[in-house]
Amino acid sequence: MSQRPQQLFLQVVSPELAHERWWEAAQPRPCPSEEITLESLRGRVLAEAVAAPVDVPGFDRSNVDGYAVVASDTYGASEAAPRRLRLGDEIIATGVAPSTELRSGLALTIATGGVIPRGADAVVMVEDTDLDPPSEPTHVLIRRPAIPGAMIAFAGSDITRGEVVLRPGRRLGPRETGVLAALGLTSARVHRRPRVALLSTGDEIVAPGAARPLGKVHDCNQTMLADSCAELGAQVLRLGIIGDDLGALTAALQAALNEHRADLVLLSGGTSKGAGDLCVRALGALPGPTPGTPPIVVHGVALKPGKPLCLAASRVSRRESATEAIVPLAILPGFPTSALFTFHEFVAPLLRVLCGLHPRPPERLLARLPIPLRSERGRREYALVQLVADIDGADARADAPAQLRPPLALPLGKGSGSVTAFARADGFIAIDQQVERLDAESTVEVERIDAERGLWDLLIVGSHCTGLERIADRLHRQGIRVHLIAKGSMGGLQAVEAGLCDIAPIHLWDVESGAYNRPFVPAGASLVEGYGRMQGLLSRADDPRFASPLCDATDTTDTTDTTDTTDTTGPPRFTLPAAVFDPAVIMVNRNRGSGTRVLIDLLLGDDRARRGLRGYHHEARSHQGVAACVAQGRADWGIAIQSVAAGLRFSPIQAERYDFVIADSRRERPAVARFIECLEDPTMRAELAADGFLLR
Repeated sequence: MSQRPQQLFLQVVSPELAHERWWEAAQPRPCPSEEITLESLRGRVLAEAVAAPVDVPGFDRSNVDGYAVVASDTYGASEAAPRRLRLGDEIIATGVAPSTELRSGLALTIATGGVIPRGADAVVMVEDTDLDPPSEPTHVLIRRPAIPGAMIAFAGSDITRGEVVLRPGRRLGPRETGVLAALGLTSARVHRRPRVALLSTGDEIVAPGAARPLGKVHDCNQTMLADSCAELGAQVLRLGIIGDDLGALTAALQAALNEHRADLVLLSGGTSKGAGDLCVRALGALPGPTPGTPPIVVHGVALKPGKPLCLAASRVSRRESATEAIVPLAILPGFPTSALFTFHEFVAPLLRVLCGLHPRPPERLLARLPIPLRSERGRREYALVQLVADIDGADARADAPAQLRPPLALPLGKGSGSVTAFARADGFIAIDQQVERLDAESTVEVERIDAERGLWDLLIVGSHCTGLERIADRLHRQGIRVHLIAKGSMGGLQAVEAGLCDIAPIHLWDVESGAYNRPFVPAGASLVEGYGRMQGLLSRADDPRFASPLCDATDTTDTTDTTDTTDTTGPPRFTLPAAVFDPAVIMVNRNRGSGTRVLIDLLLGDDRARRGLRGYHHEARSHQGVAACVAQGRADWGIAIQSVAAGLRFSPIQAERYDFVIADSRRERPAVARFIECLEDPTMRAELAADGFLLR
């Protein structure tokens, strides 16, 4: 079937011009106000100033348990020469109006919160008094003088009648609703929540929970965008998924604008110049914000990620109120990271206005970039980073206290299609469109995504293992925030040497010594012994090409024994089956720098043999990735650890050591000490043994 020619972007403009055009067309303003009862106010945005109708407190009250007195009667009092006052008969309890007028020489017993009687101008704490006589007192001895106003909260001292206590644009939380309750108010006027309609588009999208045939992807954008809108205070209308059908898409847009009376419409996907993208055509058919103007004001922004962003505005008649409204619309890119970046850059500021919130300046901090970072000239690029405490201080400020050093900003290096990138990131760097490279050791400004999350307690970079995941889970339950970055054994060692991580898990075999891991420990670091594990060849159980055992008759390894009695192993004693060199067979490799990749290259032999293997350049980031690739039939074999082999045939190859390299400068960190304690805990080791790992 012939395809319609691709449509080019209307015009790629700068982010600043895109903002200006969209706001000029959409003319955003806060949604109208409505009266809401006190019980429902939490999270709403105040539309009108609140002035106090009463004083708080509404009467002069005592701040302590003690005695109401005339201050001048206490002057000169001391431990050696207390002042003696007659004790009145009335005891002033809370919630009771006193009936006695206090005169000089008289004291009245009063409770915390009690009404100050007429004539009293101070309260003496009970701790500074004695009763006389103690058994049936008629007088009270004052051992410390009081000044006028002592221990009294005067009427209106907290809030004065007529004082403005809350102003428009403030989101109401427990503190604010508590103030309203203290004033005796039962309701307040707040802005109506803006209705945000969300549509995901594309034939390749299926809803979470639905079956996912090959080539389909679960829709995560609608959930991410819905929660982002709700977090700002919007009412979210999830309108589902629309396939690549122009008629259905047009009808869904009309329903969002008219039936659902949306104040903002967000579409996800369908923004680029491909022939199958229909969202721009559907939006282009809507009426513009003013007669004779097109609805689309921006299609293409000089951003990375987020270049195909489309921004529009349409005038809509509201039949129920006989009015017209301008509704902003945006088509966000389909890739998750691109969608979230463009939402936070363009949609969130406009949505804050609709909610009635004031503009919020971004939360930024300075950090040090430990590695160079390249960018594409001509587009403002956003680079997601993780923030790591600069414990080692390997810079000019190394003599400063660790807590005063700027953190390190480690680029994530994820593409716009990554689902987890935003969840893992602590913030991002905005790289100017004229900058092609940020050098290592550059000071960069990081905009925080979630400032409340803080820095990671423990950063582990290196070889991946399911046993390490189990240890990290336990530490998380103990309140230690652990972040794992799978960069392979060599990547972990480089991170330790550069001072970029706390712990580097490795499994590297040294050909010359025949030992695992210890020969690779760099200066200034030490090795903490972990556990053993079995590497093997994974294949599908129904594939006869890999049914024969791999090890030769001299290999007596018992893969069911969880006791590792050796520190070293020799080279693998087996030959790979001939099937791995069959042109019809596809392998899945591990990432370069990983210990498993070193083992694979050792097994395969010379470079010519490797280059001829289908799938050799397909690199999985983890052992689970290898297992998934084989199980799904995308590859026929791969090498991984035994603990991920559920449902697959596992042919043992090599018992190896999985240990941990720790820089000496970080050994005493509390989180590192807790990690070592967890590793040595008998219960933890029993769990590892149950998973098939080899323990001494």
